[in-house]
Amino acid sequence: ATSGDAVVSGTDYNATGMVPCSMGNGQPTGNCKYGVIRQGNGSGMVTITKSDGRTRTIYFENGKATGYDESQADRASFRASKEYDLYIVHIGDERYEIPDAVINGG
Repeated sequence: ATSGDAVVSGTDYNATGMVPCSMGNGQPTGNCKYGVIRQGNGSGMVTITKSDGRTRTIYFENGKATGYDESQADRASFRASKEYDLYIVHIGDERYEIPDAVINGG
């Protein structure tokens, strides 16, 4: 990593952990594993492993969540907001709560 950020052994990620997530359809919020690749200045990619084992990558640029890894079969609506130091990301019925420190370190 050019930012001098540490890398988690055996991965390309600068950090890994858990974030609150919900897959919608009335399901309660649970925790999903994540890995983050930081690019500095509030930019990077957070890859979240959903409860079914599939992954979802959310892109950040300059401190804003800007999109996700859309595919032909997956064109869910994307919206994101920031409340204090927490990004709230909605992709279709999915909801992710990503702390600022995931992207910016700290």
